[in-house]
Amino acid sequence: MPSAYRTLDFADTFFESLITFPARDQRRFVRALGVLDGNERTPSLRVHELQGDMAGTWSASASDELRMTFLRAAGGRKLMLTCSRHYA
Repeated sequence: MPSAYRTLDFADTFFESLITFPARDQRRFVRALGVLDGNERTPSLRVHELQGDMAGTWSASASDELRMTFLRAAGGRKLMLTCSRHYA
């Protein structure tokens, strides 16, 4: 999967969390990754920086219930960290 993306890199924790979701949710995450890779300003992603203990980490929505976290890296790259349910 990682070779299909131009701006995304993946931590092992991303895949470890992704496989805990049912196939339907996994497809939502994969679809959102494609959008994030192409245009992170797409409104449905609701990209924003987290606050508090998570400051410096960013969040993108894969659906109303699902989100992905990532770090910004040099050259506009993103290091994808985790898949989770919102507020989980």
